[in-house]
Amino acid sequence: MNKKDLPATKEDISGVKADIAGMKGDIARLDVKIDERFGTLDTKIAAVDNRLDAKIDAMGVRLDAKIDSTSKTLALEIIRLQTGLQEVRETMSTKDDIERILRHIDGFAAQAIHYARADATRGQALIKVEVMADDHERRILALESARPRPQAP
Repeated sequence: MNKKDLPATKEDISGVKADIAGMKGDIARLDVKIDERFGTLDTKIAAVDNRLDAKIDAMGVRLDAKIDSTSKTLALEIIRLQTGLQEVRETMSTKDDIERILRHIDGFAAQAIHYARADATRGQALIKVEVMADDHERRILALESARPRPQAP
């Protein structure tokens, strides 16, 4: 018969109890080591958390400064653009202004055309008068040259 098939003896039970007691000691030592390791890990995690918090705070300060600077720059640019727009509004012509100017230009153009026609008409009349004066002068010269001249006594 095999020893395995036999019922456990007091010695077997006390050996198992000793083994269990030894295992409990091993487990207790393992718990202590685990607690030490977790304690070290907790310390390291806390240190990392502190460093991360410090970096996040520093980045927040730099980001706030950058946002403030950008906000000021944008505010100044907006004011400059509003001033420029106000100047444009004050100096720009409206559609009515342009139409009024175009009506005046059309009126001046019509007057210029009228005066050009009148000048051409006057020019033609002046040419006729000059032709008539030249013709009259020729006739007078012809009459004077045809008439005998009185002799002096």
